[in-house]
Amino acid sequence: MQQLTIDEQLLRESTNTEPTTSITPMELRKVSRKPFIVQSIDPAKDKEREMAIFTHAKKLSEYIFVITEKSPKKYRWSIVTRLQNTAVDVVDNLYQANFEQGEKRLFYQTRAGVMLRLLDHYAEIAKKLQAITTKQMFNIAKQVYEARKLLGGWTKSSKK
Repeated sequence: MQQLTIDEQLLRESTNTEPTTSITPMELRKVSRKPFIVQSIDPAKDKEREMAIFTHAKKLSEYIFVITEKSPKKYRWSIVTRLQNTAVDVVDNLYQANFEQGEKRLFYQTRAGVMLRLLDHYAEIAKKLQAITTKQMFNIAKQVYEARKLLGGWTKSSKK
């Protein structure tokens, strides 16, 4: 019995004929596949949008993990770890603040602000040690600045 590839099986199913010869690449192109699209699992999440500060902080955290992936080994367990942990702590404090009210919310917002300042500081040190490039440091600084602006607005509205 002849073994068929997935593309050959799809071609056979779409044309309902048995291949008599090998299938050419042109014939394979004729077989169309439906794209697989993942629908949201939680319909409630589609209705409520996340605040911009959360989106910015998550993107900043992801960016830091990506750029520090190939940093020199001698800095991976020192400044790189600090950068990564602080980025995660920023997101953590923002979520904590979101689930609190009053003084506790302001406490977590302040902690997130301090973590953002520390992140900027660690990025400068990592650049001096050549664990990250100048361009990467400027990208971090720009994202930290945006996140601090958004956090400042949220903190100001929480104090009212």
